[in-house]
Amino acid sequence: MQEDISTLPPGTRDITFAAPKSVSVLMALLPADDERSSKLFDSHDIAVDDTVAWLGKEAAFARSGPAFLDCQGLRCHVVRHHSTVTRQPHVHSHILVEPTVLGLDDRLHPLDWATFDHAMVAAPALYLARLRRELVNELGVTWSRDHHESEWGIVGIPDRLLAEWSDATCVLPGLPQTVAVSRSAR
Repeated sequence: MQEDISTLPPGTRDITFAAPKSVSVLMALLPADDERSSKLFDSHDIAVDDTVAWLGKEAAFARSGPAFLDCQGLRCHVVRHHSTVTRQPHVHSHILVEPTVLGLDDRLHPLDWATFDHAMVAAPALYLARLRRELVNELGVTWSRDHHESEWGIVGIPDRLLAEWSDATCVLPGLPQTVAVSRSAR
C-alpha cells in the first residue's frame, strides 16, 4: 500500500533498520525475477515488521502526569530501499515514527520518547536476529561473525566483493533505490 508521506507531522522521527552488507551484496547478485530475491526482501520486511510490532508493544506509551497510558501501538510508515542514493546495494528500511500514539480512549496523545528511546537500544539486535533466522529458513544461508566478532555476514560472499561494493565509487546501474514507497505499520 502506497501512501503520501510528505504530510507527516512535525516531530516525526526516522529510524533505520539495515541488513548486513552481505545481504545487500547477495540481493545485487540475484536476478530481480529470481524467487530467492523475493524471499530476501520478504525476510527483510518480516524482520522490520516484527521489530516495529515489538516497539509498538514495548514502547508505544503516553504519559498523563507520572502515570503511563496504554496505547494501541505506534503510528508509523515504512519506506524500503534497495540501494544508497549513489546506487550501491544497501537493503534498508526507514521507519517514520509519528510523535503521537492512539490511546485506548481513541484519542491521540504525545508519544513518550524517553520510553521509546530505551526500547530502541534493543531494536536493531532484534531486527538482525529475526532477519538471520528468516534468511536461514527461506534461503538456507549460513552465517558467521567477521574477524572482529562484531558483525554477522552470510558465508560465501567474498570479502573482495563486500569491500568493492562498500566503496562510494562503485555504482550498480539500473538498481532501483526505492521499491516500496511506503506502507503503514500499526
